[in-house]
This record gives sequence, C-alpha cells and structure tokens, in this order.
Amino acid sequence: MNTSPLQTTRSQLIRSACRLFAAHGYAGASISAIARELGLSKQALLHHFGSKDALYALAVEQTAAEMVQLLFDAMQDDRPPEDQLEAFFAAFMAQMQADPAPTRLLIREMLDHVALPTAKAGPSLHTLFEGLVATVQATQRWQDAGMPRALVVVTQLLGAASLMETTGTSLEVMFGHAAHDGARDQNAVMLAELVSGTLRG
Repeated sequence: MNTSPLQTTRSQLIRSACRLFAAHGYAGASISAIARELGLSKQALLHHFGSKDALYALAVEQTAAEMVQLLFDAMQDDRPPEDQLEAFFAAFMAQMQADPAPTRLLIREMLDHVALPTAKAGPSLHTLFEGLVATVQATQRWQDAGMPRALVVVTQLLGAASLMETTGTSLEVMFGHAAHDGARDQNAVMLAELVSGTLRG
C-alpha cells in the first residue's frame, strides 16, 4: 500500500519530534521550540497535531509501534521462544546503535507518563511489554515462574540493552571517546551472552 506525501511528511514530523522529546523530555521541549526545529510555525504545528500533548503521544506511539514490529519480526519463524527473544534483542541493539533517540524517548515515557495523563503510553507500548512477557513465559526456564518474575526478566534485559546507548554522551564525557567506542563494540556481544544466559540458564 502506497503512503501519501502528506502521511510521509506527518510521519517524518513525528519522528523529528521524537528526537526532540528524547533529548529534552516532555517538559523541556516547548511547542515553540519544537515548531522551530521542525521548520514550522507554531500555528502550523498546532494545526497538524492539535497540541503538544497530542504530538508527544503520537511520538511515543509511533516509536513503540516500531519496537513491537521488531518483536513481531523476531516471532515470524517457528522457532523456540528463546531464539525469538535473542533475535529481538539483537535487532533492538542494532536499532539503538543506529539511533538511540527512540529508546531514550520510551525510557522517558516510562518514567514520566504518570504525571502526563493526557499523553500517557498508547497501546503499542503495552503490547510490547505484554508480548515480551508472554514470550519469556513460553521459555522452558521461565514457563512456571509467573508473570511478575517474567516482567522482571523483561525489564532487566531491556535495561541492560539500553543503558549504554541511551547514556552514551555522558559516558563519553566521563571516560573519553576511545573508551566509549570500545565499550560500545563490546556491548552487543555481552548483551547477547546475558540474554542467552538469562533465558536458558
């Protein structure tokens, strides 16, 4: 199905807003600053999206939907759930290395959404966690562990996967460019070992 130029532009605007919200947080990104960064007037931005809350909610939803697609892609083949989760985390890590902003935005949303009832997490973020928890529960090691423990596995692995990429600027300032790049090179390898060890025991 072809996407119209208007839909493409809207999606690109939402993606740009995602980067701004990821960098500055909901409170730190004013509607005027967002409009300026996107090359729009404030009035044009409000015409497109209605409000800052609506734009933020769309940015979170589009970002979470992309993460859900990574999970669905990993589940396409008839493979054991352990393999599906390993494939998801490998794709998740590759996407973060290419652009950490989407993950940074979702982490901010997980921390801040209680204070933003009009921009709360959409269904895709819930679908992502629900799908990951269900897949963990389908593994041989965790099938009898119950939902709370499976949720701990999911949050621990997501945290381990995302911390280095989403805090890269700070780590580079603390340890220098060479050390940070070396750590990034090792991060995906160590994450793969951690995911496998956690899921398979």
